[in-house]
Amino acid sequence: MTIIIPKKVYLAVVAAAVRFANARIPKDDWLEVSGIFIGMNEGNDVLITEAYPIMHQELDRDAVIDQYKWSDEDYVAFSIIDDKAFTRGEFTVGWWHSHPGFKVMMSHIDIQTTLSYQQNNPLAISLVFNPIRLARQIELADKKGDPDIQLKNDPGFKIFRLDDVGSGVEASYHTVDYKIEGYESMEQLVQLTQKFIVDVTNFFPKDNVPKTYEKFIDDRITKLNSLFLGTEEYLTSLTHRGEMARIPEVLENQSQEIRKFVAETDEKIEKMKELVNYLEYKEKEILAPQIEAILQKWEQQTAGLDKRLKQLKKKF
Repeated sequence: MTIIIPKKVYLAVVAAAVRFANARIPKDDWLEVSGIFIGMNEGNDVLITEAYPIMHQELDRDAVIDQYKWSDEDYVAFSIIDDKAFTRGEFTVGWWHSHPGFKVMMSHIDIQTTLSYQQNNPLAISLVFNPIRLARQIELADKKGDPDIQLKNDPGFKIFRLDDVGSGVEASYHTVDYKIEGYESMEQLVQLTQKFIVDVTNFFPKDNVPKTYEKFIDDRITKLNSLFLGTEEYLTSLTHRGEMARIPEVLENQSQEIRKFVAETDEKIEKMKELVNYLEYKEKEILAPQIEAILQKWEQQTAGLDKRLKQLKKKF
């Protein structure tokens, strides 16, 4: 009995969880996120094909017990996803959520939620992910005051299934074996995903994603134009000082600097494009076109890069 998890599914869970609980956000403001798995049963195994982020917990400092509830919009999203899956012979095979900064286990509420899935599908699963477990490779001790448990090559989650749905919310649960595809080893998985966490932290804000991306693009365009302007002014000053012999070397060096800046920006934009795939379902339809239009501004700006450099060379 094994759960098969493709790389893209794993990264969707990681990205959604880290977006709302990372080093740029005060720990008191960390939020849980939740989503569903689409896939199929193959004998006693479960093959997951997609992970959809659905919602995140709303911050309530006055709450005695942290809870999060699906809105009507979230249930609509779930229905749409499930219907589309059905047309290709797949269905909802379970759910996942994050425990940012605390123990990977099943709370009473988690058991109740898992029960709703497992009553309809005995093989349904519940995945609980803690980004800190992955980033620091530690699990909290079972008893308060005991040292944290050191882990090695741990992906940051466990998968659970209830022992007896007939016991209702009093059901006990057990862990389920899994296999994550797309990596040569668990060591490689942890190393690459820890780097991915850094990208999510830097390029996937929990709020105002289009506004954040637009500021980044506008700043980059301003910087690019500044590099061209600065190069032209410097070459002009060399001309005025009669140092024409230096122009080819300076022009070559500045051209390389400009190309390097563009390449670095292109790399960051590719990361942004990837992260758009991990927006919550209800966000994606609205935000994805906005983000695409914003990022295209940079592509339009750099489409004529070679022409601008040739014009600069021709001028001097």
